[in-house]
Amino acid sequence: MEQQQQQVTQEQPQQHQPKRSIVISGVTTEFGRALFKYYYGHGHRVAGCGRNHNEIITLQFEYPEAELSVVDVTNDQAVAQWATYLKSSGGMDTMDLIIAASEISPETKNHHDTPPWEVPVTDFDATIDVNVKGVSNMVRHFIPRLIRNNLGEGGGGGGGAFVAMSSGLGRSPHPHRAAYCASKFAIEGLIKSVAMSLPDPVCAVPLAPGVVETTTTTTGGAGGEVMVHQKQQHYNDHGNHGGSKKKDIHQWVNVAGPMILQINRKHNGKSMSVRGFYSARDRQSWIIQDGTGVAEL
Repeated sequence: MEQQQQQVTQEQPQQHQPKRSIVISGVTTEFGRALFKYYYGHGHRVAGCGRNHNEIITLQFEYPEAELSVVDVTNDQAVAQWATYLKSSGGMDTMDLIIAASEISPETKNHHDTPPWEVPVTDFDATIDVNVKGVSNMVRHFIPRLIRNNLGEGGGGGGGAFVAMSSGLGRSPHPHRAAYCASKFAIEGLIKSVAMSLPDPVCAVPLAPGVVETTTTTTGGAGGEVMVHQKQQHYNDHGNHGGSKKKDIHQWVNVAGPMILQINRKHNGKSMSVRGFYSARDRQSWIIQDGTGVAEL
């Protein structure tokens, strides 16, 4: 009963918020899928993409009112075409929340205890391509629309947010996750730089999701969406210090879902994390602390 009451309390702010037009890349990843289902279930207009054709077909069947597409975010032209399609597809022309959730971590599956110099170049390159270039492509083709939709003229004028999935490993290094760390440190720098260029009221933030126990089944190989095939506790998302109490994806999305909806201009450029999903020990290891912002231009 106490747990049920707590969940109701967490979801109450959602009931009074206006419905949003939300675009999520990586809806076939654990975090992206959870957010997609959460927002769809709360009546928001949601569009999403992923690279796994079968999973996208399955999700479209289960959630027929969503706009789902098979898109490889590493392909700049494909992302551009997807953005153009969503603009002309009706309900998504007023998109006001973009969540870049596509990511992979070949080291987690293939090279658990491998030093950086032994990680194959194909796995390193794939990590950078999806985790960094994929987000850059989302920035390139969705930020202009976010700005036009939320400056008042022709749009809602209520703001707009671009949220990119970072990691605890984008704030502290790890000897066996060099490629993943490099990609997530890059996200911190990329999104903070984007934030400095955005007009009020639009904002951009890097968000570290937290230590979450997940069960992910994917197509294997360095090009899969998330390279975790067995149930395991993520170690600062994909293998860091431990010390955080295990929580599952359902607990996570009931906190992360409403939290992301509340991100606005006052958070612009700040490193954020999902509350309650990192231990004090995790946070103490971070080079970039929560709430670290950027200087005004």
